[in-house]
Amino acid sequence: MRDETLDRLTSAFRIIQKRSGHRVASDDTLLAWAACRAMPGARRVLDLGSGKGAVAMLMLSRLPGCRVLGIEALASNHDLALRNAALNILTDRWEPRLGDLREPSALSGEEPFDLVTGAPPFMPLGSGVLPRDPQRAAGRFELRGGVRDYAITAARHLAPGGFFVLLMDGLRKSRARAETALAAAGFHVRLAVSVRPCPDRASTYAIFVSSREHGPLREELLVMRDRLGGPFSAEYEAIRREMDVAG
Repeated sequence: MRDETLDRLTSAFRIIQKRSGHRVASDDTLLAWAACRAMPGARRVLDLGSGKGAVAMLMLSRLPGCRVLGIEALASNHDLALRNAALNILTDRWEPRLGDLREPSALSGEEPFDLVTGAPPFMPLGSGVLPRDPQRAAGRFELRGGVRDYAITAARHLAPGGFFVLLMDGLRKSRARAETALAAAGFHVRLAVSVRPCPDRASTYAIFVSSREHGPLREELLVMRDRLGGPFSAEYEAIRREMDVAG
């Protein structure tokens, strides 16, 4: 289709995505990396707001023993995920499901998952100009819920001893909302990673690895480039190699 591209995601997987829509970016790589690092032996994975499936595919590439269920409310995203699953011969390990994660019926009957991931939209309605593109709008604005809903759903479906890995915008108010939502859902943050584009810039993303079990909190800083406009830092380049990210 003219409004789509077929791109290399990893050395083994390709991804169909909208030419001018919500495309694969560093947040997909970082969320998948943090999830695989948190639970390298994951067998059942739930990906909330799964979109076209970039994070699911990266986890499937890195965790050969896992199966992923991806729940997505936007029909056009779900269609892309189904096509990406078929294209990469992943239908036996990856189930893209159309549904609203806020509705308990969307995941009713499912056994608990030992790993849950999500990168919810972080902008409340009315806090900015809504993009005309439906993918971009759904990716940025809380049209079908936000971090609170993601945390509630994760708590409902996470197995004992499992981890919920959440990626949010790095703004202080977004981080505060995430921490409040996680605590309200009964989660304890075990690892918080601040991701900066370069050393002298504010954080772009915040990643939280949480569980129901109490434990010490570790904090880490990840810098993606040593200077603005420069090449990737050695640390971030190592993550890209680990996740086999193309390009």
